[in-house]
Amino acid sequence: MNFLDTFSQMSVLFILVIIGFTCHKLKMMGENLDRSLSVLIINVTAPSIILSSVMGDTLPAREEILPVLLIGTLTLLIMLVCGCIFARLLHSQQEGIYRFMFAFGNINFIGIPVVAALFGSQAIFYISVLTIPFNLLVFLLGQLFISSCKKEPDPDTAPELPPEELKTPKRRIRLNWRMILSPALCSTYIVIALVYFQIKTPSLIGQAFSLVGQMTIPASLLVIGSTLAEIKILEMLGSWRIYVMCALKLLGVPCLIYGLYSLSPFDHRYTDVLVILAAMPVASYGTMICLKEGIDPKVMSQGTFMSTLLSVVTIPLLALIL
Repeated sequence: MNFLDTFSQMSVLFILVIIGFTCHKLKMMGENLDRSLSVLIINVTAPSIILSSVMGDTLPAREEILPVLLIGTLTLLIMLVCGCIFARLLHSQQEGIYRFMFAFGNINFIGIPVVAALFGSQAIFYISVLTIPFNLLVFLLGQLFISSCKKEPDPDTAPELPPEELKTPKRRIRLNWRMILSPALCSTYIVIALVYFQIKTPSLIGQAFSLVGQMTIPASLLVIGSTLAEIKILEMLGSWRIYVMCALKLLGVPCLIYGLYSLSPFDHRYTDVLVILAAMPVASYGTMICLKEGIDPKVMSQGTFMSTLLSVVTIPLLALIL
């Protein structure tokens, strides 16, 4: 991997975001299409690309499942701890939102195409295994982080709420156990079973899932661009806290993780992929959770946009280090 090749690949991905942004402005994409396309991605195309990662001529060794799961979970925990510390240092009333932005990256929509471009399609298997602890943490701790901001909007970044909203009691956070049986996680269980029992699928089935899965990359980037078009241009720039968050999230924390793993006996086939995944921009789940909890998504949207834009440069820099 060299800087120019990786920069070119990231630029191609960001051009797709710009195309989605333009399509929204030209009224070719909108809220209804974005929602329908997101449902299709989450329930059909993303599971398909996960399944197709082990439907080639060769299968990953079953011995890779446990190391990837353990090291991946350790990486997520490091990011959570760093997120809690750095968010506290920013002294924002929306500390929970900053915790989320530090801790959770867009490993599903942007992570898959980036990792596939840098390490090959076989590395998607590592993401599929990491999906299990990631989804559990993002919908448990992530939702808890965001919900903690419900009664304390930041006067510098959020508009005043009417009195009746300020009096709304905080909703209890409950785990929806149905998410454990979501299509993405079910496809992950199937992938792990195929690898563990070394089951090879017919090439016809593999080609079909591969074709459907290839829709994930362009469709997800178009949706991200279209949703960003909802934010006013000047509001996308955000406050100084957004830039500090981006610098630490996109470079600081991944470099810390890279340094720790360089001193460890862990296999670099796994750790290099995890370092890149740690450098992903803010997870798009954050905006959806904000809307669900009735919290102004402005700061989350700013962080998503700026981190996605800056990652075009920071990810090639990390690839150069690796």
